[in-house]
Amino acid sequence: MFPEFCTIEALNLRPGSKELEAFNVERVRGYLECNLGCKKKEVIHALGLHPRTVAKAIKIIRANAHRSDGALQS
Repeated sequence: MFPEFCTIEALNLRPGSKELEAFNVERVRGYLECNLGCKKKEVIHALGLHPRTVAKAIKIIRANAHRSDGALQS
């Protein structure tokens, strides 16, 4: 998991890269773990991400959880 103090600039992530996607997935995952039951709109505003980025991250999180233990079913 990425340290809390890391920023996109510090990690030198390029738009559209797999590293940036993984970074955003971990940001969304961390927010959802700390704020259980929040809506997607809250995540978008709190993290300042594009709605499609958040939707894609949630899709990845659900797919990974489904493979591991069946959590986060919709």
